[in-house]
Amino acid sequence: MIKILIIDDEEAASNVLRLLIEKHVLVEKRVMVCNNAISALQAIADFQPNLVMLDIEMPHINGFDLLNQLGSWEFDIIFTTAFDHYAIKAIRFSALDYLLKPIDIIDLQNAVFRHIARKENKIPSRDGLMNNLMNNLQQKDPSTFKLAVNTMEGYYFLLPKDIVRCEGDDNYTRFYFLNEKMLVVSRTLKEFEEILSDYHFVRVHKTHLVNMNYVNRFDREGLIWLTNGNRIPVSRRKKQYIAQYFEKLIS
Repeated sequence: MIKILIIDDEEAASNVLRLLIEKHVLVEKRVMVCNNAISALQAIADFQPNLVMLDIEMPHINGFDLLNQLGSWEFDIIFTTAFDHYAIKAIRFSALDYLLKPIDIIDLQNAVFRHIARKENKIPSRDGLMNNLMNNLQQKDPSTFKLAVNTMEGYYFLLPKDIVRCEGDDNYTRFYFLNEKMLVVSRTLKEFEEILSDYHFVRVHKTHLVNMNYVNRFDREGLIWLTNGNRIPVSRRKKQYIAQYFEKLIS
């Protein structure tokens, strides 16, 4: 059985989420609701949840402040928020789960089932991911966020500026760096395209995502030349965009 604790200062929002879980998350469960962070601290101690649905934006003590007060915890966390902003970027960089309000039923089911899969497969604690999130939130400049990526050897934490390019291979992505190091990550290229879009990364081909800071030139054959000597093909529909990108740099 899963014990789920919902922490949200908006009573209507927490009741909607409770009803969605009770109706659409078809597993044995107990659900409890707290409408402020102070009562949540006691509820966590008494209820001992497996999974906490934690609202980011709360008065007096927000979701992150609540976690700081706890110091450590045994439960899994799914963040909830009505705002797609700085905090969401930090959460995405840290490979943690979040749900945007109004909450989509399929997204909710998937997030809870990912928690169940982690529990059943006895996946190690995600403390490193949470620490990365807290560190990212302390950064004044999002360019210093570290990106958490999951590999066969464990998690790596990468600065976007150190990544030269990414190459997609079905449900995996290969990361390439200036030092010729390569990592294979179990997430799709599309996911990283969305996460890195604000960091000068451009999807130049269906299988290639390139950090434009490492591009030397774009030749007449439709190839991008990178500073490490790699040549990356540009798809037909992207050629005009890439040509215009370089024109802006020159002008």
